[in-house]
Amino acid sequence: YGDAFGSGGGVIFEWDPTSNNYSRKIYSGGHPYGSLTLHDGKFYGLTYAGGINDAGVIFEWDPGTNIYSKKIDLNSTTGSNPYGSLTLSNGKCYGLTYAGGINNAGVIFEWDPTTNTYTTKFDFNTTNGSKPQGSLILSNGKFYGLTSTGGNSNLGVMFVWDPVTNIYITKKD
Repeated sequence: YGDAFGSGGGVIFEWDPTSNNYSRKIYSGGHPYGSLTLHDGKFYGLTYAGGINDAGVIFEWDPGTNIYSKKIDLNSTTGSNPYGSLTLSNGKCYGLTYAGGINNAGVIFEWDPTTNTYTTKFDFNTTNGSKPQGSLILSNGKFYGLTSTGGNSNLGVMFVWDPVTNIYITKKD
């Protein structure tokens, strides 16, 4: 299964490499830039745009019923315009937004698919890195990622973030 731009901004599709058969499953809208994340038999993803604020959404797609559900409308206050995928850890999804947050420089967020609760965990700024792109990578209980701007040279940073302590450390400017 995958997520791709369609004429309306995005589709969820299935491709069988053996038969080379492609089938469009459902319109996902809003320009998805990342991959789908599988959790409890359903797929979850992000769109860069779309939703009531045109700031992106978190969505769920059930391949058994082919039902697409918008779960969260992103916004400029809590984080907007993600350029990556959700990363699953301990039943919760974590991600990055390119914009929004206190400094309009993006955020790290946590989303619980069971309770549909979205929480901004960390706000980026020009000093610690800004405008993150891509997805968080989980290793030994900590998340690693990249920003496209900010840091000492304003060329971005590599960072580590601990979700337990909420401590963010710039690893490399």
